[in-house]
Amino acid sequence: MMSRQFQIALHRCEVAAIRLRLALLRSAYDAVKAGFNASQSRDERGRWNGGGGGSGIVVVRRDRTGHPKIDLTSDRLVEVMKEVVANVGTGRGPLYGTAIHTEAARLIRESDFPGIGRRGVEQSFSLGDTVRYGLDGSIRTDIVLRDGRTNAAPILAVWDVKTGGAKLTPERAAQIRQHLGVGDDVPIVELHISKGLDAKSYIYAMVS
Repeated sequence: MMSRQFQIALHRCEVAAIRLRLALLRSAYDAVKAGFNASQSRDERGRWNGGGGGSGIVVVRRDRTGHPKIDLTSDRLVEVMKEVVANVGTGRGPLYGTAIHTEAARLIRESDFPGIGRRGVEQSFSLGDTVRYGLDGSIRTDIVLRDGRTNAAPILAVWDVKTGGAKLTPERAAQIRQHLGVGDDVPIVELHISKGLDAKSYIYAMVS
């Protein structure tokens, strides 16, 4: 006959096993919801490569502004986004969008591009000035390029990261310019990642 203490210990082990199974199921559900597929072809670093040994990532549009510094930065950011997609893999929905934004912010900060640095990533703006992140009534920008390293330097361009069916609308572009206190001469570039029927990811760099 089992002792009382042994029964309690066994019960606790069973409860712990159930909790572990629930956690694994929840994690698997979140991954599926985000579009993750464990059978996706990946390289030696565990990054998605689109299958067939190719990159699986195609840049199909890269608008030009005619401003050398802006266009060079745009090229650099497109390369970063290719790395982001390779690291995150394919997916869809809000969880995928969040994963893309998080990885993009990390890699861009690490890159420390001139005019962006670390502070030019995911900033909040209101009434033409930077404010506390997430302040009520403010807007958050993904990437801001300045003509210098300080917040006092003029803003040259803004990049907005989108995935799936999300689009940078003219209304949103106007709202960004209003909160940043800049005019129509400051381009807002949509860095858009979409997935095609052939399982490739396509990157669009479109200027508004």
